[in-house]
Amino acid sequence: RRLDLDDRVSVGRLSLDRRTQRLFIDTEPLQLPAREFEVLCELLSPPGRVVSKAALADKLSDFDDLLAANALEAFISRLRKKLQGSGAGIRTLRGLGYLIEVEA
Repeated sequence: RRLDLDDRVSVGRLSLDRRTQRLFIDTEPLQLPAREFEVLCELLSPPGRVVSKAALADKLSDFDDLLAANALEAFISRLRKKLQGSGAGIRTLRGLGYLIEVEA
């Protein structure tokens, strides 16, 4: 099957191949734990869209075990560190949620 433009989403040097569910910074694969991967995929679908904290928590509730109250903030913090230098950043919009965007 030919790779459609809709199969790959990019922000800065970060890209998600939706067909294979793999993340890359340039050509290097980015390995993430399942929950961090889900958070990042939600933020990338589509990029530039504000995703509420409640929507991200709902996405993570698909996993079997319980989340601590500050777990989402911890996942976002770890993702920010892992994305440093990728040209993509996660911005907090107080009272609204999070969005991923190209870093200036």
